[in-house]
Amino acid sequence: MSPLKATLETARQAERRAALRHLLRRPLTLAQDEPEVFAAIVRHRGWLADWLAEQPGWKLVVSPAGGFARLHKVPAEADATRPARLSGRPPFDGRRYVLFCLLLAALDESAAQTTVKRLAALVEHQSRGEDGVAAFDPNVFAERRAFVDALRFLVELGVLGVRDGDADRWAQDEGGDALYDVDERVLGQLVAAPVPPALAGDPAGLRREEYAETEEGERARARHRVFRRLLDEPVVYYEDLPAREYEWLDHSRGFVYARLAEDAGLVIERRREGLAAVDPAGELADTLFPDGGSTVKHAALLLADRITRRVREHGPGPEISEAEIVSWTAALMADYGEPCHWSRMYPASEDGARRLAGDAMALLLSFRLVCRGAAGFRPRPAIARFAPTAPRMGVP
Repeated sequence: MSPLKATLETARQAERRAALRHLLRRPLTLAQDEPEVFAAIVRHRGWLADWLAEQPGWKLVVSPAGGFARLHKVPAEADATRPARLSGRPPFDGRRYVLFCLLLAALDESAAQTTVKRLAALVEHQSRGEDGVAAFDPNVFAERRAFVDALRFLVELGVLGVRDGDADRWAQDEGGDALYDVDERVLGQLVAAPVPPALAGDPAGLRREEYAETEEGERARARHRVFRRLLDEPVVYYEDLPAREYEWLDHSRGFVYARLAEDAGLVIERRREGLAAVDPAGELADTLFPDGGSTVKHAALLLADRITRRVREHGPGPEISEAEIVSWTAALMADYGEPCHWSRMYPASEDGARRLAGDAMALLLSFRLVCRGAAGFRPRPAIARFAPTAPRMGVP
């Protein structure tokens, strides 16, 4: 290969890698928001679609005319530790997800433009006809606030564009309104599920995937689930893998490492207990840990230290009870709360310590550093990386 061709090939591989990494980070990409990245996705859509279909088994839809690229990601396992989030608002709870789904159904019946009040009326009507769903009551402030959070999430995703008005004012006193443009093309690609909701039958049916009942079908299922875990989860423990997935990974390690390193720019960290696909740039994770500027992350890091020291001093032992975690958190609040300017959301009280302990342990759960047991929490091997070490003498 000539030097020029080698240089062009290197540039092409780098552009493909950047496009793939962007889709992993932002599965719904709009041309209007990131025109240069979108152009690269369009240029390499064939390679990207093939890679994503072959390795994690995900579908990629790229619409140059519609101005969007949608990666239909399907997780290896259901995960409740990563809810939708809006800046300055609490994570989505069950009610917000219900209203979000009802909004999608309402938008499917709406014109190219609609208003907050019109959508609220449609959602109220739809909710009254759904078994097992509490009726939406726009006269209740908490309901309006949750409804507007779902609207704001749709704006953030690009399904809705604010034309005029302020939904937050409607949430405050119902006196306001807002006019939205509806992007029907993006709306039609929003739900990422192997089975359309109308055919799923129940929530579990949304994630049902069919594979041929052959040896090749079993290998494809195992390959897809292993790649999904490594692309989506902070740590993959061998003990969590079903036998078929572990067998496929054990025989395909070189292939897996090469694809993740060369094509996605990830570094595979190998330990006796499992693997982690680490992004040195820290761009692919939805949240980083440890990371500064967060009371919850600071408390979680200190709790990780306490948990690790306990295991090293006394062995695995029994599970750590929630009461013990709350007691540790209260002591940490006394030591660090005021000097480190911890958030006033967690006052120095029993209730404040309980809430901070819950949020900090939820973070450790999401990073697979602990797991829940019948009597409390059990540390997992990766938590040991957060244990403090003695300083190296003579090193500045």
